[in-house]
Amino acid sequence: DLWAAVPGSERDARALGAKNSLAIVMRRQNELEGAKALFEAVVEGYEALYVGEDPSTLAAKGNLANVMMYQGDLVGARGLHEAVAEAKARRLGPRHVETLTTKHNLANVMCKQGDLPGARAVYEAVAEAQTQQLGPRHANTLSTKGNLGGVLQKMAKAAERNGEQRAEAAGLYRAAADAYEAKYGPTRPSVVSCRAKARE
Repeated sequence: DLWAAVPGSERDARALGAKNSLAIVMRRQNELEGAKALFEAVVEGYEALYVGEDPSTLAAKGNLANVMMYQGDLVGARGLHEAVAEAKARRLGPRHVETLTTKHNLANVMCKQGDLPGARAVYEAVAEAQTQQLGPRHANTLSTKGNLGGVLQKMAKAAERNGEQRAEAAGLYRAAADAYEAKYGPTRPSVVSCRAKARE
């Protein structure tokens, strides 16, 4: 039996990896309760198996935070994403691809919470770092710019509703159009709409 020859700790790690993969499938199938329970078990298992900020533990915590966001636990998801982002920044560096992905996910939660200025600041920082690390046309960079466009568009609409200065709203619409155009090209309806709003 080849499996019996594998050291216990490696067997445990493989089993946790399999559970993590199953939890990801469950999340994609919208079985959120089951996915959350499994991710929690995986995190607990990795924490018992590894000392410190192990990459597997951090990845499982990030997956758990995403499930919490989908379930509407935005406060819990934000706190966990913040902790994972800080740990990844310490372990991998603040501009590492995995750190930036976690920060992107954090900004997603902030946006859902209605913290648009906070989400904007994180998206802008992540987009800038991704442009330098991965290039301006990389899928991750474009995804962040698309999300940034959405936040800027929401902020522009809020500025109009609140009767704030027209110049601020126009600037936000222009910024949204630029972010959308970077991802989708100049003929996308969201780009055309934001450019038209900026000119009004």
